[in-house]
Amino acid sequence: MYRVLLIDDEPNILSAMRRCLSAIDSEQLDGESLAIETFTNPDDAIARSEEQDFDLIVSDYRMPLMNGVELLSRLIEAQPTVPRMIVSGYADKDAIISAVNDTNIARFINKPWSDNQLRDTVVSLLKRGRSGANENARQRAPADRAMKRLEEECPGITFVERDEDGGIYLSLDDDD
Repeated sequence: MYRVLLIDDEPNILSAMRRCLSAIDSEQLDGESLAIETFTNPDDAIARSEEQDFDLIVSDYRMPLMNGVELLSRLIEAQPTVPRMIVSGYADKDAIISAVNDTNIARFINKPWSDNQLRDTVVSLLKRGRSGANENARQRAPADRAMKRLEEECPGITFVERDEDGGIYLSLDDDD
C-alpha cells in the first residue's frame, strides 16, 4: 500500500486532490492500493508524520500557519527520504527556488492543476520513491523514530561505550 499525505488549508482543494488521486488505477502502482490522508493544519500533519510513514508528501505553498517550504522542512526531520511535492497557485520564482533549495522537492505543480498531470506525477514519484536507497531508508525510519523517542524519554540510554576491540563497557555506578 502506498501512503500519501496531503496538506492544504482549503478543505475543498483537499477534496478535489483526493478525488483526483483516488482515480489512479492500482495497476499503475504495481497492484498496490493508495491510502490518502489529508490535513488542513500543518501541525497536525507533522504530528501524524511522526506516527506513520508516508510514501509521498504533497503540500500547498501558501497557508496561514506556515508556508509549504517551512512545513516540508519540518517534515524532513520526521521522514527525510520521502519525496515531496508542492501544488500551489502561488508561483513566485523565489518561492519555487526556495522550495527546491530548502526542501529538495521533487515537483512543483501550479493550481489549477491538470488531473492527468497530477496523477501521472504522483504515480511516478511513488514508484521512484520505492526503489533503491529510499526503500532501505524508509524501512529504517520506524526504528530511527523509536530510538529518538527512547532517547528523549531516557537521555543517554542509546549511548553505548565500547573499548578498542568493540567490547561494550558496562558500569553499575550511577555517576559514570
